[in-house]
Amino acid sequence: MKKKRSKFVCAIILLLLAMSVGPISQASEIDFSIKAVLPENQRSKEISYFDLRVTPGEKQTLSVELTNDTEKDITVYASANSAITNDNGVVDYSYSDTKKDSSAKFTFSEIASSPKEIVLPKQSIKTVECVIDIPTEPFDGYVLGGLYFEQKEDKAEKSQGALAVGNRFSYVVGVLLSETDQEVKPELALNQVKTTQINGNNAVTMNIQNKQAAMIKKLQLDAKLYYENETKPRYENHQKSLTMAPNTNFNYKIELNEQPFVAGNYTVKLKANDGFREWDWERKFEIKEKEAKKYNATAINLPPNQKKQFPWTLVISGSVGVLAVILGIIYYFNQKMKKEQKRQEEKYEALKKNLEQ
Repeated sequence: MKKKRSKFVCAIILLLLAMSVGPISQASEIDFSIKAVLPENQRSKEISYFDLRVTPGEKQTLSVELTNDTEKDITVYASANSAITNDNGVVDYSYSDTKKDSSAKFTFSEIASSPKEIVLPKQSIKTVECVIDIPTEPFDGYVLGGLYFEQKEDKAEKSQGALAVGNRFSYVVGVLLSETDQEVKPELALNQVKTTQINGNNAVTMNIQNKQAAMIKKLQLDAKLYYENETKPRYENHQKSLTMAPNTNFNYKIELNEQPFVAGNYTVKLKANDGFREWDWERKFEIKEKEAKKYNATAINLPPNQKKQFPWTLVISGSVGVLAVILGIIYYFNQKMKKEQKRQEEKYEALKKNLEQ
């Protein structure tokens, strides 16, 4: 069973990397192409990305051929990027400036270096090298990254402003590094739960972390948000077939759609399943009145009458206070009247006795 699982995990990784090779944005014209030159320590020659068995303390040189078939010189920006998990639950290789996850001993971008800018003459092929310094401390599992190439826009495209974005083209070649066949299983954790806005929409986010050097291909998440002591969730989000890169984290969200934040106490219940194991979390948090008002005022999808949230908490607490004062006053005067009535009755009885004598 363990052997079958290891084969399945390898197949998952190969599938993810296969999807990572090639263009990652659309363009009206492709001005260059790339091809990975696979080295001797490539684990499979049947794939077009780097899947390398490396040795602690050694240097690894990766070569990529860039081809310019056009009749003009072009400039290409290059970077060696760590794989991250973006907030859509997708493994992403396109960010060069990413924060290192707290669980990672090192990242691909920390040990890899490549040229920053490459000039490709017209009708030419140029080989670009990326050097990787493998750490001396051995590791199990996987380190995942990508060699990212993006064409620099020319002056004519730049002058067109926003329209030029569609003409920029980029490629990424996945790089998977391993030293052993030792199986490493994912370990998920729920970190911060907070209120926020995403593209002007109110949402609650839950930061989910993969703390191990393991890939997750089919991650299913079920999140429910409860208000106060209600047994039925007010909001929920269910997704499957998400992916996570090794030693990364991302923010899974529950959107409130066209509803405002309401101040009060909340509970998030979250379930995760990677096909082999299930995780369950429950987290309580509070949305304060000031915080709710701030987000509701700037939310773009709220009806005008909900932009300014009615302060129900203040109204209810104020009403309870006023009612308590009124009841106190009524009780006070009621007790005073009873004492006065008793005093009058005692006076009357004393007077009655004197008259009888």
